[in-house]
Amino acid sequence: MTPPAGFRPVGRRGVLGVALLACLLCGCVAPAFDTGAYERNAIRALDSAVSDARTGALALENLLDDRLTRPYADTVVTESEDAVGPVEDSFGSVDPPSAADVRLRDEVGGLLSDTSDALGDARIALRRDDRSGMRRSMAQLRTLADRMEARSERLA
Repeated sequence: MTPPAGFRPVGRRGVLGVALLACLLCGCVAPAFDTGAYERNAIRALDSAVSDARTGALALENLLDDRLTRPYADTVVTESEDAVGPVEDSFGSVDPPSAADVRLRDEVGGLLSDTSDALGDARIALRRDDRSGMRRSMAQLRTLADRMEARSERLA
């Protein structure tokens, strides 16, 4: 079989580049190289989740104060919940570089998981028009955001 016009065989560099690109696109994550890199990854994850938690809480507050429509609040809370999932997955897929960093992984992973659960509870309460459930979720999201912010600041 004759190769098409303009075909050039790919060398080792090309194969390596394609393999690296495939790993990046497939979500393959290498372990953090050191504790500092792992802590910076934790800070980014926490800061992102703080934003999502505060956004969800603010949407609930505005809905409860009749400053926001339920469909809009539903969209905001659902998108906040959807945004936390990849943050949680991404942080959880990075191997801690040392045994001492396992505690950080467990703590940050727990906070991210709790935030995802709280946003899910908020979404359910909102869709059921459960005002007391929305108030509980709003308080829980604010508490989690404060805890994540404090943990992020201690790492910085």
